[in-house]
Amino acid sequence: MTQHVLRSVLRDGTGDLHATLDAQVGALNSPAAYLAYLRGSHAFRSAIDPLLEAGSARIGWRPVMLSDATARDLADLGAGRPTPVTPPALPDAAAVAGALYVVEGSSIGATLIARRAAALGYTAGHGASHLALQTGDPRRWRRFLDWLHAADPDPARAVKAARAVFQTAMTAFTQR
Repeated sequence: MTQHVLRSVLRDGTGDLHATLDAQVGALNSPAAYLAYLRGSHAFRSAIDPLLEAGSARIGWRPVMLSDATARDLADLGAGRPTPVTPPALPDAAAVAGALYVVEGSSIGATLIARRAAALGYTAGHGASHLALQTGDPRRWRRFLDWLHAADPDPARAVKAARAVFQTAMTAFTQR
């Protein structure tokens, strides 16, 4: 399957959930909204990062782990850590690839979030270190898409896992 087709299958197969998650995250135009976003991010990433780390050993793509950074950012803001949500199962390489599509793709949105966080006074050194990690390599998304194309996961299983990961993130942002 070509890179463009696989990416389109994943995008089309998850677009509804992606839009819902974006709406849940919201505008992030106040310190309270940013804190709610950060709590949701930590509840999600502290659940999914260990699965991705274990899965990456099997498939050859190492995602940027954000749970430690979101914990530091919460501490910077004097906030406690929320309870991690229950992550989906990632039983095979196609499921891991689908999950990676979601977390690697989130770096695109993180660029906008980083600008909004900076407008609120949060920086890589205080309150937004996870965003600095997530946006630190502007070529990462392109390299990920190249890897995804080479990995050629089963599209249906990758979409199923990506949808489960989006639903997990939505749960995390709901419980904030």
